[in-house]
Amino acid sequence: MAAKSASIVISPSDVSTLRARPYVGEAAGERRDISGCAARRLLQKGAFHDQPRLAIVSASTSCGRPATRVLDERSERIGRRVGVGMQDLYRTDNVVVRSIPASDTTRWVVTFDHYSIGHGFERSGFGEAFLQAVGLSAIHVMGVREDWYQYPEMPKAMEAVRKAVAGADRVLTYGSSMGGYAAIRFADAAGAHAVLAISPQYSIDPAKAPFEDRWLQDSRRIAWLPEIDGPISCSVRPVVVFDPTGNDGRHAARIAGDIAFQPLPLRHVAHPATTFLAEAGLLQPLLFETLSGEIDIADVRQRTRRLRKTSGVYVSTLAAAQPPHRPRLALALAERAVAVSPNNGIAMANLAKLLSRDGRHEDAIRLLEDLVALYSRDTTCLVHYADSLLAAGRYAEAVAIGREVLEALPHFAHLHSWAALQLWCADDYQGAIAAAERAVALAPGDDQYPRLLAAYRRETLVRDPQSSQGIAGRLTGWWRRVRGMGAGQSATAVKSAPIPDTDS
Repeated sequence: MAAKSASIVISPSDVSTLRARPYVGEAAGERRDISGCAARRLLQKGAFHDQPRLAIVSASTSCGRPATRVLDERSERIGRRVGVGMQDLYRTDNVVVRSIPASDTTRWVVTFDHYSIGHGFERSGFGEAFLQAVGLSAIHVMGVREDWYQYPEMPKAMEAVRKAVAGADRVLTYGSSMGGYAAIRFADAAGAHAVLAISPQYSIDPAKAPFEDRWLQDSRRIAWLPEIDGPISCSVRPVVVFDPTGNDGRHAARIAGDIAFQPLPLRHVAHPATTFLAEAGLLQPLLFETLSGEIDIADVRQRTRRLRKTSGVYVSTLAAAQPPHRPRLALALAERAVAVSPNNGIAMANLAKLLSRDGRHEDAIRLLEDLVALYSRDTTCLVHYADSLLAAGRYAEAVAIGREVLEALPHFAHLHSWAALQLWCADDYQGAIAAAERAVALAPGDDQYPRLLAAYRRETLVRDPQSSQGIAGRLTGWWRRVRGMGAGQSATAVKSAPIPDTDS
């Protein structure tokens, strides 16, 4: 008797709006209502115990053919497709080069991982499902973790790529964020004719990009190799898509100092721009036009301007960019973003943040409860939810959500620091100190965590548990510099917390 299977047909809402998830911006034209990690959690909880194999089918690939991802409950492996021709061309403990040829081997796309695509190699490569669905041969260069490919064996890995694509008519290197960094830097080694780099970094080495503060724990942990992270050399002119309003614009300027490229600046599309491009239906044509060498940057910019007003990502990011003296405009734009893209995670989270800032805490919490349910308790959603609970003074509930996030992501120092504030507000001062100690242990090179730990210890000695109101406003600016504090905190709701000694 054939094994039973069940298919979840994914509607064209946008899981790629959730940053730092396994399938963010994974594929041109492909969007989902369930993240890979959520599917894994469902399997581990036995949600499909009577169905040995669960196929998740995307109904939104723009070519009209479904892209299938198979989850095998028995091995608890996700995204490992069994297909004719799949082959690991090169493998070490740090990097795997995985080839998945299509019937047409005259065109190849070489992809690189984005941040948080998942650790290890029992997973899919970046864009794997989409590239198979549209019949493009692909090689996925997969790193064991978020190391920006600083592996000494990368020359041998790229030699394997170059041999595999030798004789092809067109070879494209492709990546988003960390993957964009690699797509540019390894293009020559791959023998690429074209590069599509979306929201790439020049480097996140603090010595080279002192302005970059989004991946501090990683940037201080990684041993940067000059042969990989030195000045860029690239024989082709990459297509570089970026939002010039933030750090991505600074990275683009640094890249331009080393090589010539074809810039596609898109204001207020956030990071990574992959999310906006997919929502607007522009990612797939951009990929194909870059691969063929027929891209017209001016035409793409015109299409972008025409479509952006109906993009929840664009309108929401524009709302977040409004100055403090325009709160009504910011809120109106955020509401419009949700209206034009009802299940867009970025739009919903940003509207909730602005509602909290406006003192409408219960409205914000209800919206985030919907978001958490819609995205299967995705950790990104849970962070926003906990922030709103904290702003509303519902400290015990915020602590509970914080624990759930840390169970899923125990290795991020900024999340332990974030949890310390929740515990402090809930009058669990020793718990706050313990969380701050974990942050210090996880990020020994970051001086903000020891300062915070010292402040918690100092304040615990003098704190009166009965008088815990009043100075949160003084703390707000410092806390917003701590990664992970997503939603704005209400100075009237967040209890008095220790002020780090900024002179130490």
